[in-house]
Amino acid sequence: MQKHGIICALGIFLALTLSFKDSFAQNAPLEIDLTGLRNEKGHVLVSLFRADVGFPDDPTKAIQKQRVAINKDKAVVKFDSIPNGVYAVAVLHDEDDDMKMDKNFVGIPKEGYGFSNNAIRLTGPPSFKEASFDHKNTQKIEIKVKY
Repeated sequence: MQKHGIICALGIFLALTLSFKDSFAQNAPLEIDLTGLRNEKGHVLVSLFRADVGFPDDPTKAIQKQRVAINKDKAVVKFDSIPNGVYAVAVLHDEDDDMKMDKNFVGIPKEGYGFSNNAIRLTGPPSFKEASFDHKNTQKIEIKVKY
C-alpha cells in the first residue's frame, strides 16, 4: 500500500512539474526597435496591449508600459517575459515629457507616434486588430515613428 502511495505522489509531482515548466515555456521576450525619431528630446512611451480595451489612447489599460531614452534617432524597448498571445503596441515620442500626446487645435498630433505592424490610418489611430501581432517565441519587431 505504501509503495502505491509513493508512486502516486511521484506521478502527481511529475505532472505538476511538467505543467509548471510548460507555463514558463509559454513566456518569451519581446524587443521593439523604434526608428525614425526626429530628436533626442524627452522620452519614448511604449504601451503593450493585450486587448482592444484602451488601445491606443489609454495607457492605464496596457498590460505593460515603458519609458525609454532616445539614442540618436533610435530607441530600444525590451519586455522580458511576455506570455504567448495576441498583442498591439502604441508608441509616443513625448518630446516635452508631459506624459501625453500634444495635438494642434484640430486634433492632429504634434509629437511622434507609432504602432505595431506600422499600422497607420489617414484619419485617427488604427484599430487593435490592424496593429495586432501574434507573440509566440522570442521576438523582435520594428516600429517607425511618424510625425
